[in-house]
Amino acid sequence: MGTTCRCCGQACRPATVCDLSSTDTAERFAIAQCDVCGVMRTSPAPEDLAPYYATDLAATMTAAGSPLFAALRRLQLARELSRITRHGDPGTVLDVGCGVGDFALVLARRGLRVVAADSGTRAPAALAGVPDIPYVRFDFETYECHGLESRGPYTAVLRHVLEHVRDPYACLGSLRRQGVRQFYIVVPNAGSAERRLLGTYWYLWDPPRHLWHFDQRSLGRLCERARLTTVTRGTGTAPTLLPNLYRYLRLHRWPAAIYDRFGPTSFLTALSSPLNLLVRGNVLWLLACAGD
Repeated sequence: MGTTCRCCGQACRPATVCDLSSTDTAERFAIAQCDVCGVMRTSPAPEDLAPYYATDLAATMTAAGSPLFAALRRLQLARELSRITRHGDPGTVLDVGCGVGDFALVLARRGLRVVAADSGTRAPAALAGVPDIPYVRFDFETYECHGLESRGPYTAVLRHVLEHVRDPYACLGSLRRQGVRQFYIVVPNAGSAERRLLGTYWYLWDPPRHLWHFDQRSLGRLCERARLTTVTRGTGTAPTLLPNLYRYLRLHRWPAAIYDRFGPTSFLTALSSPLNLLVRGNVLWLLACAGD
């Protein structure tokens, strides 16, 4: 049956690429691909996603993880910040989906103005009592930031956010109306060698929390439709070598005492991070400016 792609906006006939098991629930989902732009979508998308963000695995998104993992992540985020600042002063940075708040802290320590935003009514613990980093609530259904004190202009950081929202195009449009003039976007790379090699055991599928799965072409088409001009783009490498094993072991019902050792924020995952360079490019990033 034909439908309209929420990313490229074109009439398409999505074709099923594969069926996937959720890592941390008993459900299965299909991955369907737009035959126009190539974006892939998790189907069906649950009406209520809240229970999927209340699991033990989802809790790693808002937990600092092992001390080694946290230290390596700070280094990674400092490198990512340079992708933004080398192209000029970003102004006030709106960190959408700020998670534990670690990137907001990196931004503030570099002397940048930053506003943290996420779905919770309160700031993450790491930002509590940090007056230089105001916190606002981001509504993942309407894409509104409630509590912004000005209309920008902002640079919006969307690190691993667009794959979670129901309508990526509407999300970008809403942020533009709220004063965002520049976007730094990071998403898993569904066109990566790692994804092709691992197939259904690729950790970054993460259904149904990840509703969308982009490659270079589909992410570019989404930005073009949203009237964003790409300034620079590239690929990065997230430490998912052991989390891929985590997904495999958990799907095959190994004991939690074993698979938890290979979780996404574990000490072993951090320790093994150099090995991820053997298969690079499992994430995409781009910096784009809003057009007229």
